[in-house]
Amino acid sequence: MRVLMCALALNLLAGCASAPAPTSAALAAPATDAVAIAAATRAAAPPGYKRVERDGATLLCTTVASLGTRFKKDVCMTQDEYDEVVRRGESMRQDLRQSTKICGGGSGISSCNGS
Repeated sequence: MRVLMCALALNLLAGCASAPAPTSAALAAPATDAVAIAAATRAAAPPGYKRVERDGATLLCTTVASLGTRFKKDVCMTQDEYDEVVRRGESMRQDLRQSTKICGGGSGISSCNGS
């Protein structure tokens, strides 16, 4: 059993050691440049989506199954609509994080109900 655990630990360490180091270009590029990030996002389709040209417009399309059925259908949206969906999702995640904070207990400003 001890040999198995040692072998597993060595495999895990070897996997961590073989992770690729970031390139100098990745380190040199500032991550806070919103314009460059937005341009790169618009150039490449997000994971799970593909870019489709229809009637002169570029759409992001994905295949989804409707609730209660196994039939799949394509859902397409413009880049602005996709950005809005992402923004709403992030807002909902922040609201969920805010609502699940652990309360300080007791009364006063630090309690959950604020009284």
